[in-house]
Amino acid sequence: MILKIDMHVHTYYSDSDGSVSEVLEEAQRKGLDGLAITDHKTVRGALEAIKRRSRLIIIPGQEVKTEQCEMLALGIKRKIKDDLPLLKALREIHAQGGLAVVPHPTIPFFGSLNEKTMKILPLDGIEVFSSITPLPWYFLRKNLELARKLQLSIIAGSDSHFLKTVGDAYTIIYSKGRTVHEVLRAIKLGRTLIGGKPSPLSFKMRMIRNMIQAT
Repeated sequence: MILKIDMHVHTYYSDSDGSVSEVLEEAQRKGLDGLAITDHKTVRGALEAIKRRSRLIIIPGQEVKTEQCEMLALGIKRKIKDDLPLLKALREIHAQGGLAVVPHPTIPFFGSLNEKTMKILPLDGIEVFSSITPLPWYFLRKNLELARKLQLSIIAGSDSHFLKTVGDAYTIIYSKGRTVHEVLRAIKLGRTLIGGKPSPLSFKMRMIRNMIQAT
């Protein structure tokens, strides 16, 4: 079956303006089959979404800040502490049966991973398209080339920090079923394409302002 899943979504449990119920409603309104809730510093939003038992496939996760970079931990249900050494964080993700995916890998200011380093790490994929980033088509080309060189699976997500941008980008997944296990397995095997569009410029400007205020 073919599934459309936004693989990078935040809720008000970290730094989004959308509650869990609002995020789920927006995802359904946009015709998604599921989404990965990847808040910073917590998995509470993901666990709440699972309890709500909507028709959506909920991939529990977290955007983990390591000493070197950020990392999407997809398929985990226990929080991973921030600021761990990268290899330790990767081990903890895999110990929970999760996938470790590099978000926004070629965008400056988001970490220090280079191609040489990524080549020797036990990574499971690369987020090649993020709808909230500036110059999305430019970075898409760079990220696709990087994924090809490293022979890593590709995903896309909105990296939504605003309710209205949920589902702007999503991953098209060729999965054997609608379970989290089958979805993660399909991603690991590279049975993915990307879909969606860039988020409106107004939201990108708000994102930049929020980042500046947080520093």
